[in-house]
Amino acid sequence: MDRANIGQRLVRAGLLTEVQLGRADAMRRQVGGNLGAIIVKLGFLSDEQLTQFLSDQQKLPVVDLAKRVIPKSLVLRIPRDVLERHHVLPVSMENQTLTLAMADPTDFDAIEEIQFLTNCRVNVVLASQQSIVRALNELHVAEERSRDELTRELERGASRGVPFEVTPGIERALIPLLVEKGIITESELRDKARELGVVE
Repeated sequence: MDRANIGQRLVRAGLLTEVQLGRADAMRRQVGGNLGAIIVKLGFLSDEQLTQFLSDQQKLPVVDLAKRVIPKSLVLRIPRDVLERHHVLPVSMENQTLTLAMADPTDFDAIEEIQFLTNCRVNVVLASQQSIVRALNELHVAEERSRDELTRELERGASRGVPFEVTPGIERALIPLLVEKGIITESELRDKARELGVVE
């Protein structure tokens, strides 16, 4: 099923009227975006109804992200803006196959981009857009909290006069540790390096 015919399939399934489809399609042409997401935004279907419809049509399983432990190291392999732009979330990895929760399984650009970024095959499962947004927000809040806690700990050490010398050996170990712990992403590190003139 492609994006072009999802609306007609919803009409044939009795989940959407022709009038509602016309309004949603007019908005899509006017502002752009995904037809399914616009149908939900207009209140014609719930996010869960659309996800279940896509699951039935595509024969793809739906995952409950609230009950899954999402490996932070896996999420950090994909730039945050890519995850948010496509409404996707990696949930597991096995034998170089990445299982990716998607709100829109017809977003083949997203699948190709993530395959390129991770050098992995992508196995698609479904999750509602709201649950993906919620999970991403929770992961990023936790990331910010970790960063703030590290800053406070370093400030406490400095106020107690605790010496902390960043030798070349410590520096080589520190950066991968910060990335692994989710305190800083590789893209943030590159941006800071450019800002400081370390790299071009």
